[in-house]
Amino acid sequence: MQTGSISTRFDLAIEANNIIPLEESFDELKIGEEDERQIQELAADPKVFEKMAASIAPSIWGYDEIKRALVLQMFGGVRKVGTDRSVKRGDIHVFLIGDPGVAKSVTLKFISEMSPKGRYIVGKAASGAGITATVVKDEFLRGWALEAGAMVLANGGIVCIDEIEKMDPNDRSAMHEALEQQTVTISKANVQATLKAQTSVLAAGNPKLGRFEPFQTIAQQIDLPPALINRFDLIFVLRDLPDKFKDDSIAAHVLAQYQKKAGAIPVDRDLFRKYVAYAKQKVKPMLTDEAVKEIRDFYVKMRNTPSAGDTLGTKSIPISARQLEALVRLSEAHAKMHLRKSVTKEDAQIAINLIKYYMMQVGYDPETKSFDIDKIAVGISTSQRSKVIILRETISKLEERLGKFIPIEELEKELQGKMSKEEIDDGVQKLIASGDVFTPRKGFVQRI
Repeated sequence: MQTGSISTRFDLAIEANNIIPLEESFDELKIGEEDERQIQELAADPKVFEKMAASIAPSIWGYDEIKRALVLQMFGGVRKVGTDRSVKRGDIHVFLIGDPGVAKSVTLKFISEMSPKGRYIVGKAASGAGITATVVKDEFLRGWALEAGAMVLANGGIVCIDEIEKMDPNDRSAMHEALEQQTVTISKANVQATLKAQTSVLAAGNPKLGRFEPFQTIAQQIDLPPALINRFDLIFVLRDLPDKFKDDSIAAHVLAQYQKKAGAIPVDRDLFRKYVAYAKQKVKPMLTDEAVKEIRDFYVKMRNTPSAGDTLGTKSIPISARQLEALVRLSEAHAKMHLRKSVTKEDAQIAINLIKYYMMQVGYDPETKSFDIDKIAVGISTSQRSKVIILRETISKLEERLGKFIPIEELEKELQGKMSKEEIDDGVQKLIASGDVFTPRKGFVQRI
């Protein structure tokens, strides 16, 4: 029933003849003729990759491989939409894990300031809504309003997430879609929306016990689900180990900056930004047959290399299709950096070397002396999983003979020569954690 009074609630509208955006992405940066001449001159330099890597966080000594990876992350691969409308992201995600005091935060700050639409956020202070998006009650509009988080605001740029392990697990789960599908879907109240989040992610985290332990998997050391860790194209471990030459070089480099004797940066920051913008705007490299053959040969060879762990009955998987896609993205990024229209064999080899370096750090299983992607993707290596399966089967077998209460001493006798006491203890702990067995009293196990 109408009362005759005029409603105080109206749709808001604004009339304008000129809009100046507060932020611009790489694709929107203006490049003049003089800029283009400098860019072409730099692209012709055979050492352009080394120069750009040296221009990334110049206050930090070393970490050449990581700096190269960060250069490739700035350029990114090529986004592809398939005939079935499936989307393959071009953005490269990088994860740094390591000891305190190895300049992870400095690197993240530098990259966030270098990139247009760059965002720097800290895990402890970041909520799921702050990273992706949320719907809030708007008192002014008297309705629901959509508020974008960092990954949506940085669409076309880079988000740097420091201390990612300190984020609330519920908030972190919101990142899964944004990392792989590059969208953020909101379904709340009367708001149904899908927002673009075509953003590269550079994350850093600290191990639970302060220092990185090379004999444990990453999933055991950092409070992150393996499914999230596996979405990163490259994972690097930064370790602070005493080394006379390295320590002397770091000390000299740091002290030179305090004396203001630091050398010139090889590529000026403004030129670097414009170079990346020019490459993103003009270059969309295509894979050549030589590059495809190089990547395919490496992938097939890695997948089918026999290892010592295969004798346990479960074949280890050195790399998966996710690493194959990462190889393509890194190859495209290297070709884009050289302003090439096609991805060459050399580009593919650079990408392969980076993946090998990362796999050696985080995916190498010393027990089988081979690469095992399960150390990253699942959080437990194939050789360890095989031993847990053998242990579970042995407990079932002994149950038939000894009844429900099985002494751990009997387990050790049964598995003598196959598994050490430490491996049995570790396996029992894993079975307890998974809910397969429990300890009714000390020195005994029982199946649930």
